[in-house]
Amino acid sequence: MRPLRQSCRDLAGLLEVWRKGMPRGSVRAEVAVVLGAQVLKGGRPSTTLRARAEHAALLYGAGRVRRIIVTGGVGENPPSEAEVMADILRSRGVPGEAILLEREALSTWDSALLVAAMLRRIGVDGVLLVTDPLHCVRAVEAFKEAGVDAVAEPAYESPMWYRKWRRAGQLLREAAAIVWYRFHHGIGSRRDTPGP
Repeated sequence: MRPLRQSCRDLAGLLEVWRKGMPRGSVRAEVAVVLGAQVLKGGRPSTTLRARAEHAALLYGAGRVRRIIVTGGVGENPPSEAEVMADILRSRGVPGEAILLEREALSTWDSALLVAAMLRRIGVDGVLLVTDPLHCVRAVEAFKEAGVDAVAEPAYESPMWYRKWRRAGQLLREAAAIVWYRFHHGIGSRRDTPGP
């Protein structure tokens, strides 16, 4: 019964974000993690991918983070989401040595597990997690399940937020994904112990 009860709480939280958004904080962290999105033909970033990467560049420029991990593998179109985001970050003045790439993840869950392993190697356990506002709900839970203290850093510049029809579509997608993650991946079931 616990997964169902937790899913209901998560869905209520998702609806609250959909209605009011979520606050952007002034929290500082050693690392921001930017979750990938679609790469278009010719290796061009989708507007969602660009919005997330540019938001992370702003965090770096404001001194809120010292390093940025970009995560995402190769989808339909090469190169990897991580490589495309790294290019955007460099074009926005983030030095190459401040950018770490995770090029294998094909889902939010993959990103959580693979980035958690990277963070353990560099001795970091807390991050700012950059993604679309509605995706933040599930993404933060996945990262916490993997043992990462993640604070949502929503990218309101994403068309998944500011285009109302896309926001409605993402609401439905995220609602289904929250329930799927809760039951398939056990999100929330190991709350007191770090993941692998």
